[in-house]
Amino acid sequence: MNRRQVKRSYEYTPISQLESKPNGGIIKKPTKVSWWKLARKLLPYLAVLVVIIWVVFISSIFRIDRVDVQGPNTELSQQLSDEVNRYLSSAVVGKNWLFLNGADLKNRLQKTFTGQESIIVEKKFPNRLAVKTDEQKSGIIWQTAGHQYVISVNGQVMADTQGQNTQGLVVLTDGSSLPVSIGDRILSREFISFAIKIGDYMKRNNLGPEKIYITDTTKELIVKTSAGYEIKFNTSVDPELQLRSLKAVLDLLSSQGKQAKEYIDLRVSGRAFYR
Repeated sequence: MNRRQVKRSYEYTPISQLESKPNGGIIKKPTKVSWWKLARKLLPYLAVLVVIIWVVFISSIFRIDRVDVQGPNTELSQQLSDEVNRYLSSAVVGKNWLFLNGADLKNRLQKTFTGQESIIVEKKFPNRLAVKTDEQKSGIIWQTAGHQYVISVNGQVMADTQGQNTQGLVVLTDGSSLPVSIGDRILSREFISFAIKIGDYMKRNNLGPEKIYITDTTKELIVKTSAGYEIKFNTSVDPELQLRSLKAVLDLLSSQGKQAKEYIDLRVSGRAFYR
């Protein structure tokens, strides 16, 4: 009988790489890692990473060092510049040109300066920022001390009315006749908005107005109608609420065949008085 021959393979391990088990067996020693060789391989990559971090975050290459603001007047340009600097100071990435969100800055400026027709924010490589805006929106005409001025929707005196297109603008008269200068901010944005809503309502409903004016304070707005009586408004109360009350009074008087002779007073919230 012939015996089948079986090939066997053997692996030779040097004695130096073997160590004894506690029970007398032999195990293979783990291969040692050469940290020095590993460090030499990674060193170039680490060096590049350090340079990138230094250039992007530490050096002044991308640090915004110039903000150019172009506005219709010096005062507005300074206000825009101050607001941009406040934004940069509060941003997480600070004045880093690479990470500056131009769209976010533009949105903030548009919310702050709602009286501007448009605001443009441009990032100029590698560390400049340009902000441009055009003329402010006209809000009302302010009449005081024998002069008339165009007031922006932000309450700023833009110019006198001579040579200006003032068609359709509500005219308000300052009963105290206080003088103003171009560039002054004399009214709040909320007051301008209030006056425009009241003036537009009067025109749409054929109530005139003959005159819209204030006396000693902007907390009250008085409208003299084309019928001769006056309507008194409280500028700290929602104008829509007061206009609804006005409509209710006018409808009531109309249903009775009557008309106010002296005034309709809407200054108390939710109530109306007339004579």
